[in-house]
Amino acid sequence: MIRKKTWFGINLIVLLGFLIAFVTSSTGTSFEHMDMDEKRDTFISLKEDIQQDLMPKHGYRCCLVKPCTYCIEKTPGHGEGAVCDCLSDVVNGVHPCGECIGEILEGHGNPYLKEYFAEAIAEKTGQKKALKKIISKKYDVAEDDQK
Repeated sequence: MIRKKTWFGINLIVLLGFLIAFVTSSTGTSFEHMDMDEKRDTFISLKEDIQQDLMPKHGYRCCLVKPCTYCIEKTPGHGEGAVCDCLSDVVNGVHPCGECIGEILEGHGNPYLKEYFAEAIAEKTGQKKALKKIISKKYDVAEDDQK
């Protein structure tokens, strides 16, 4: 009699496990069952969680108005261990990550760093004079006021 009850309990637990797995997967809670908008929202939420976790520890100091995502995944170099220090790199004349370079050239860099952008990007690409012209137009800063 005890054996039948034990066997019934085990089967019931297994059945409940399968039922829970089926319900959660069919309700869209697993990533593979999400539509693109849900996947995007989840990605943005995870990105922001990583950045918010690292910022107080000085682990995510980006040079953009809206922090990049490049450094979260790229290793080695920029983003080692999901760390971003592009702000420090720019101020010290070292090129930031690739995403930051593109965003800076589009005008999305932190405007308080505008005098440093051309020199930092030129460290990787050269063409400092041309970069100063671009930065001048995007950030309303005279070429002579840039490093």
